[in-house]
Amino acid sequence: MDNDKLMQLLAAMNPELAPILALLMDETTVDQKPKRKPSAYNRRYAAAYRRIKKKNTLKSGKMKKGYAKRDGSLSKAGHAKIRTAAHKEAKK
Repeated sequence: MDNDKLMQLLAAMNPELAPILALLMDETTVDQKPKRKPSAYNRRYAAAYRRIKKKNTLKSGKMKKGYAKRDGSLSKAGHAKIRTAAHKEAKK
């Protein structure tokens, strides 16, 4: 049973809920914006970023020295290093 039939059945069983159910039915029919297709360059960049980040990650899950904060998580400077290297690799 689809949602429209279910809503109509609920409205018939409980007329007090009919206005609320009508609002819910209207909200569900809003068209979703289609998802954008990533470009070939974007796919190459994303793959390069993941590969470089994985290469600079230690077994413990922390980032290599020069890429990490004191707690081992990725720092802004580390992200910038990986980003520039990934762009360089993706352009090839």
